[in-house]
Amino acid sequence: MMRIAYLIHWNEGPESGVFKKICSQGKEWIKLGNEVKLFIYTNRKNDDWQDHCGQMEVAIQRYDGWKTRFSKFHNLIHQVDQWQPDVIYHRYDLYYPYLGGLLRKYPSILEINTNDLAEMRLSPGFRYWYHLLTRARVLRVSKGYVFVSKELSEETHYSRYVKSKIVIGNGIEMDKFNITETPSNDQLRAVFIGSPGQAWHGTDKIVKLAAHQPSWTFDMIGIERSQMEEAELPSNMKFYGRLTKEEYQPIMQQADIAIGSLAMHRAMMKEASPLKVREYLAYGIPVILGYRDTDFAEHKAPFILELPNENNNVEANLDLIHVFCMNWSGKRVKREWVQHLDTKEKEVVRVDYMRSIVGER
Repeated sequence: MMRIAYLIHWNEGPESGVFKKICSQGKEWIKLGNEVKLFIYTNRKNDDWQDHCGQMEVAIQRYDGWKTRFSKFHNLIHQVDQWQPDVIYHRYDLYYPYLGGLLRKYPSILEINTNDLAEMRLSPGFRYWYHLLTRARVLRVSKGYVFVSKELSEETHYSRYVKSKIVIGNGIEMDKFNITETPSNDQLRAVFIGSPGQAWHGTDKIVKLAAHQPSWTFDMIGIERSQMEEAELPSNMKFYGRLTKEEYQPIMQQADIAIGSLAMHRAMMKEASPLKVREYLAYGIPVILGYRDTDFAEHKAPFILELPNENNNVEANLDLIHVFCMNWSGKRVKREWVQHLDTKEKEVVRVDYMRSIVGER
């Protein structure tokens, strides 16, 4: 048995896909015989994180904006240290004072979810330069690295620090999703789940596709119409803002096709394993992507249309998109085709890797 401290900085709340992933990971680690405690650093005031985490104990350290963002982190470090974990699993983020010392004291593993330098370049100036100057203080002291894509694991700005690594694409709890019934829409319906202000989502490309296919309906979850930058939006795009899983499930049931990120090139990425795409597939909905999916890199899946990862990938492939959508309209992806995306399978591999890192102590 290991005592695993899961350390995260998270401000998007317990209903977010990432937090659901964290809870499902912790649940599986406990099932595999480990003691797990989640340590959250957040600026959210009133969320009840524990309700979403089942048996996994939760410790919360809140801060108020930039004034206390750095000073309050020391309190969380102290809580982790008092708990005396065998290993620390940290979702890689910004450097905070005392973090490097904690990760050096205990065997620690970083989960790398994005190309941090490319993504930070899209942020305001100070944040990028602060991260550039301090990132090595976290990267150089960690013993293990879990990358969510093979591409990330091969980035040179990580490899200079990496001592041991493994690639594990994102997974979800398949048991929580039922494959929806085959829709019988008069006209095709496409669904997209995302967040405002994420350039790599490529929502501007969805606008172009919607304008080209005026008879199709595009359901946009997680985004308000007012949050779109385009001055004019096609009338066949419907915006719902942020919804809970229970609220957007009826929309999923109606969807013929789902759309993943179409502009990963803006984040300098060619490969990924987003949670929303795993959710689409768990519902049985075929998907259109603008990048290579980590868990389908070895073989082409007929229920995934992978567009070239370039700026004009939608305009240049309108006919291809139309054929794919017509072929899959009214059909569903079978569960056995995507079972390897299940958290149960992925967390066995992750826990074995943690044990190997602890064993090197």
